[in-house]
Amino acid sequence: MIQGKSITLVIPAHNEEEGLPCVLRAVPDCVDEVVVVDNCSTDNTAGVAKGFGCTVVYQPEKGYGSAYMAGFAAVGTDLVTTADADGTYPVNMIPELTGILLKDGLHFISARRRPDDHAGSLNSTLRFAGNFVLSAATVVLFQRMILDSQSGMWCFKREILDGITLTSRGMAMSEEFKIKAWTRHGLRCREVNIPFSYSERLGKPKLNLWRDGARNLLFLFALRFGIPMTKA
Repeated sequence: MIQGKSITLVIPAHNEEEGLPCVLRAVPDCVDEVVVVDNCSTDNTAGVAKGFGCTVVYQPEKGYGSAYMAGFAAVGTDLVTTADADGTYPVNMIPELTGILLKDGLHFISARRRPDDHAGSLNSTLRFAGNFVLSAATVVLFQRMILDSQSGMWCFKREILDGITLTSRGMAMSEEFKIKAWTRHGLRCREVNIPFSYSERLGKPKLNLWRDGARNLLFLFALRFGIPMTKA
């Protein structure tokens, strides 16, 4: 709890028994509950989460967006924060992000990964370049300065979920959530810088750069022009 507001951390997880302990050990004391969404895991992801005292939600429909929809439905606190299960996002910054949210009267914060933190490997360079293209497309199509549209670390007031309908079951849910928050009348949104490396993660990568990048780009155009595309 921070400033009298209760906090839930939601973590989507598909076969993340390797990275999950590192993330959970770093969760700050201000977090009242951790919800781990076991998204079709075939390893001991759920057992690891339970061992740390987390609430485990099972989502049989595979997909990043599907996992978050199940996790958000289980939240009963005032504030919601998110992070991936592979250790790439600094969960130790949750007190800082929630503090900014409350102090500045914001409704939604998206953590912006600083571009000078990406490593020099081919894979990390491609991920950085893909994020740049998708974020640029977001700015052009929706006229909102969202400079890291693919970030998976957010902090927001739970109440905003009542007015935002999310449709994507896949990776595009991340950009969809930001766009709908930024464009919804009355919501105050902001990006806040965090340290991040595009190359460091624990466990087997789940992101398919070309497939997921293409789907996310198509989803942006579909969302902008009102074309249903829920499988992205």
